[in-house]
Amino acid sequence: MYTQNVNVKTAAQESSRKIGGKTVSYTFLVAEQKKNSAEEPDVLEFSSLAELKKLRRNCPETMRCTYFYALSSGVDKQFRHIHVAEADHFKQFVRLIERAGIDI
Repeated sequence: MYTQNVNVKTAAQESSRKIGGKTVSYTFLVAEQKKNSAEEPDVLEFSSLAELKKLRRNCPETMRCTYFYALSSGVDKQFRHIHVAEADHFKQFVRLIERAGIDI
């Protein structure tokens, strides 16, 4: 049986915010580092997949660098990102998100 919460006064469906449901905001993280380098990797942060795709169209991956892509759903108590999905290549990362059915 399918049920839904309805506000009796207005006969409208209530939002998940009022019911107590969580809305998860995701952050896209990209770490880029030159191979065999002792330097710390550069980390870029994006709020949407469209922004990340725009960057990859303008600046494609190169063979002289290593990359790490992560989808974060927030941080824990030690301020470490909680990775929902992660991959070493952009196309692999996008496919992983699509297969998981994550709504972004």
